[in-house]
Amino acid sequence: MTGYALHAQTQTLAGDYYLKWECESHQIEYKLSLHEDGTYDLNTYTKDLTGSADVVHNDETGRWTKLDKLLKFFSKVKKGFDEEYTTDLNGSIARFIVATSTDAPEEENKTVLIFDSSKIYCIEGLEFVKIQ
Repeated sequence: MTGYALHAQTQTLAGDYYLKWECESHQIEYKLSLHEDGTYDLNTYTKDLTGSADVVHNDETGRWTKLDKLLKFFSKVKKGFDEEYTTDLNGSIARFIVATSTDAPEEENKTVLIFDSSKIYCIEGLEFVKIQ
């Protein structure tokens, strides 16, 4: 029975997560795809809101592991682009929350990732919501 619960939990975590973050000067959109095989893809789109219409796109791939309610991310750090927009989840730790709705049991559970530590300065404490 324990093996089945672990497998179900992994399936719950696999999928696409989204976060849109905005400050006075920038708008950043993150799409994080967790795959069942323990790999991930992170796509980041950064738009300068101070006048430039340019959008900077960065991506990263790596591996993730689960321990209890925590996820840890491993990747090879990419160099050679603007450090302000570095995409680097290597060593990041996120916790996940699976919220169940008691009001409408037919609705799917809402899964959220919250990064407790990351080299990406603006995502700590923010919620990546699983796209249904």
